[in-house]
Amino acid sequence: MSLTTDGRAPGPVRFYLICDRGDCQERICFDLVISEPPPDQDEDLFGNLLHEASAAAPYINERGWILIEGGEGYWCPKCHA
Repeated sequence: MSLTTDGRAPGPVRFYLICDRGDCQERICFDLVISEPPPDQDEDLFGNLLHEASAAAPYINERGWILIEGGEGYWCPKCHA
């Protein structure tokens, strides 16, 4: 999957997203300030690991990108149209 981050909540997090479909090279980069800290790693490992991605999901969807389940990853608006 091609969603990567730089930074950690709480605070500013920079997101890098590249389309996962075939040879498409579409990409976006954006910053979000995430005020909620991630859950405790010992209590919720997956929640801790996916905290920033979960916060960014609505923003990504608003820009027309979709997550294709089953390991396909994120597709840009042109590829999923």
